[in-house]
Amino acid sequence: MNKYLFRYGFEKGKNIRYKILTTGSFKLMGPEGETSTPISIDMEISQFIEDCDETGSNAILKVTIDKTVANCDIPKENLPEVGKSYVMNIDSLGNSKWVNGQVGWQGAEHSLMRFPENEIEIGDTWIQKVEESAGSAPPFYNRYRLNGRDRRNQDLIIFSSEIYSGHPDSRQSKNLGKSSFTFNLADKWIQDSEVRIKYEYMIPVPQRPGLLLRGKTVLNVDMQRIG
Repeated sequence: MNKYLFRYGFEKGKNIRYKILTTGSFKLMGPEGETSTPISIDMEISQFIEDCDETGSNAILKVTIDKTVANCDIPKENLPEVGKSYVMNIDSLGNSKWVNGQVGWQGAEHSLMRFPENEIEIGDTWIQKVEESAGSAPPFYNRYRLNGRDRRNQDLIIFSSEIYSGHPDSRQSKNLGKSSFTFNLADKWIQDSEVRIKYEYMIPVPQRPGLLLRGKTVLNVDMQRIG
């Protein structure tokens, strides 16, 4: 069986554009009842490779919000700002960190998958921990799986993953959702991805010490390359 060594490819000055549709809901439950806020945001972003080292192992990626349309009652100040750019350091395995802890948009930590250092073959799995640097989302774990080539386009490789609140082998860990990624071998970048995630958490109320509200977020993030 064929073995593959996957790496992101960096080319200074390259610009990659995506259409991102985020849907879902945010629910808050407390003594006075439940409130629910739907989420529906249509975005377009650009990923511009500002610089990379000579070895091709590390790069600086500037992510710019090109378009934001919300089809729900989300306050404007909570939406990604059109024209604003965010800087990310990324290595060829997909390990990334937002500079200054500023994240481009809700769910951005799901936009890049992370490869293992070693060669893998179809059916292999590996586990990666993901921490969102701004601290607005809890850390989670991905258990990735290499599924194989796309039958219609041999340049496209398909991966899937299961998302967990802790290490997948821990009995306390909860399954939060799943995702899939298509990786383009021709230019060594993500072609598209789908993420389905649901998590619950407790939120303290500063004005009422001891009171905790239960929050529940459901996110569906669909990302498709458009340029």
